Amino acid sequence: MSSADGVDVTLAPSSSLVERFGLFIIIVLGEVVVGAVTGMSDAERTALTITTGMLGLMIGFAFWWTYFDFVGRRLPRFERGSIIQWMYSHLPITMSIAAAGAALVSLIEHAHDARTPEATAWLLGGSVALGLCSIVITMSSLDDWDRFPTLYRPVAAATLVGALAALGWAWLHPAPWLLALLLLTSLTAVWIFANYRWLQLDDPDAAIPAD
Repeated sequence: MSSADGVDVTLAPSSSLVERFGLFIIIVLGEVVVGAVTGMSDAERTALTITTGMLGLMIGFAFWWTYFDFVGRRLPRFERGSIIQWMYSHLPITMSIAAAGAALVSLIEHAHDARTPEATAWLLGGSVALGLCSIVITMSSLDDWDRFPTLYRPVAAATLVGALAALGWAWLHPAPWLLALLLLTSLTAVWIFANYRWLQLDDPDAAIPAD
């Protein structure tokens, strides 16, 4: 069955569907917690190890902030292409979060190394970059993308810059604690910029998704 504009109503998004996708993201974010806890459990628990683990855990929180502040609880446009884009772009988001959780185990185990192993650095930095790029793809499918262009266009650009920065930090592969700090700083900077742009709206409350 199709609506008047030709969209298959079986693909019509609803608030409950959006909520379920959000819950799925929350479940996958648990992998970051598991990765941090597993890494700190297996490694010698020193101040440096715990610091590295906590920084890694905060990377997961930064993913949470960015996704739920600017993607979660928001409906995609009522167009077939946008709905499919919104649905499938969640796959690389969840993959990146799960991969970041796996990378944290190795990152914490090498907390006392002078430099992060290249494979671990690329897995963690690449996961952050993939997650940010996928969030941009999801953003562009939202109805709010058209409603608030002065918010979402600059935020999307900043998010892509954050993804490039994550790849740069992975290429440098500094000490594990520093790599985690740099990635966290990049994610936090994107979130702060996004909130700054949100506050610049004439009516910031209008961009808050309805419960």
